[in-house]
Amino acid sequence: MDQTEFNDLHRSCVTAFNDYVAEAEKTSAMLAKCTPEPLPLVERVKVTIQETAENSTHLLYLAAKHLLHDAARLGYAFSH
Repeated sequence: MDQTEFNDLHRSCVTAFNDYVAEAEKTSAMLAKCTPEPLPLVERVKVTIQETAENSTHLLYLAAKHLLHDAARLGYAFSH
């Protein structure tokens, strides 16, 4: 891995983080609309779908961060 590839890895980690934050904000906005009564079924399904999207982007971010940490820990010239 050269400097350009390391920079791309870092950039992908930052992008994955931003994607995760955007999905978490969507989930938070949906949950802010909760009422003392149960949400209608359609809204509960939307929240469930959104939580799945948030969890997926979180896993992608964690994977990207893991690769970046390995490159930083090992020195990117040796992180093949």
